[in-house]
Amino acid sequence: VACSLLGKPVLDERLPYHAGVLGEAGTRSAAELMGGCDTLLLVGTNDPWTSYLPMPGQARTVQIDIDGRRVGSRYPVDLPLVGDAAETLRALLARVPDRPSPQWRATVENSVDRWRRELVDRASAPAEPVNPQLVLQELSSRLPRTGSVAVDVGSVIYWYARHLELPPGVNAQLCGTLGSMGCALPYAVAAKLAAPDQPVIALLGDGAMQLNGIAELVTVAHHWPRWQDPRLVVLVLNNRDQSGMGAGRQPVTDPGQRRPD
Repeated sequence: VACSLLGKPVLDERLPYHAGVLGEAGTRSAAELMGGCDTLLLVGTNDPWTSYLPMPGQARTVQIDIDGRRVGSRYPVDLPLVGDAAETLRALLARVPDRPSPQWRATVENSVDRWRRELVDRASAPAEPVNPQLVLQELSSRLPRTGSVAVDVGSVIYWYARHLELPPGVNAQLCGTLGSMGCALPYAVAAKLAAPDQPVIALLGDGAMQLNGIAELVTVAHHWPRWQDPRLVVLVLNNRDQSGMGAGRQPVTDPGQRRPD
């Protein structure tokens, strides 16, 4: 399996066959998964990064969506299924014969293992003053087991997508099309207002913090005394972009080509 940016909280990312995020900010293992598949099942996704899916005609494609207008709107579909994803999947399971393919599964899991080792190497690379990839990787084991994460647009979205493992049950708020810079603090405040008894962590760059994050902290200061759980952690990663809009930079498209700034 692979997921969209917005689908990252859906499945436990520690599963050995979870190839990670697919698309602009995605992983090498997800790209390899798409390159080798012969049947593609799209579940509830309106992800715009269709150039990262198999070449049209390579794989038989089934799409499930509760909104029929989305089926086939971004990618050619052989079998459209309009309905609730959970109910439709349950109905499909009864019609799918058990035909285990240990060779394909082993190929996928080996690809996932290689990518995870590469992530460790990237995070371990020395940097001055700190490697941001290491920060996000170390955050994985320190996240609260409840609550949510809010992520801004820019370099931080790549590090979030690849290095941060969300514990099962932890939600995430972000812009799936990477078009709304400055969204992390408003998303974090909204998450706290919706669930004031849950912790929230906001991840953003220095440009987004300058854009509206400082003003949003005034909102936080106004509301936090009434929250049952006052924790709203703001992590700002300064990539030293002299334009002052550093959080909006898109450092890398192909994870195999270059290392993020």
